[in-house]
Amino acid sequence: MGAFTATYFLGFIPGVTQISISGIFDFMGGALAEFLGTFALVWVVLHTATATDIKGNSFYGLAIGFTIMSSAYGLGGITGGEFNPAVAVGISTIGMTTWDNILAFLLGQLLAGVAAAFVFKYVTGDPLKTNENGK
Repeated sequence: MGAFTATYFLGFIPGVTQISISGIFDFMGGALAEFLGTFALVWVVLHTATATDIKGNSFYGLAIGFTIMSSAYGLGGITGGEFNPAVAVGISTIGMTTWDNILAFLLGQLLAGVAAAFVFKYVTGDPLKTNENGK
């Protein structure tokens, strides 16, 4: 619902018509770009905003923001840099990209989210368990 609501109001902004991507949209390239950007984003969110060993940190916003910015600059020329299923649905709804591209967006993003969660769990063990002191 949020994607549809946002895209409705985005239509009132002058000059917003089409995302700029380099060349012809390639399914595998697009899915890979979305996978890499989404993996990086989910990985950073899990490590900075959810891990209990750094509870109360104040750097998670910067880390997440810089991850989005660097992914958008590095990969945005391929797909526009959505890295979020709601954004992919939103830009498809208002015609900033065609619905033909939605599978590449969603496949890359959803696989990346699952992969990042499994890798995070593997690397950190159980981040929600308490330490020896019960904290």
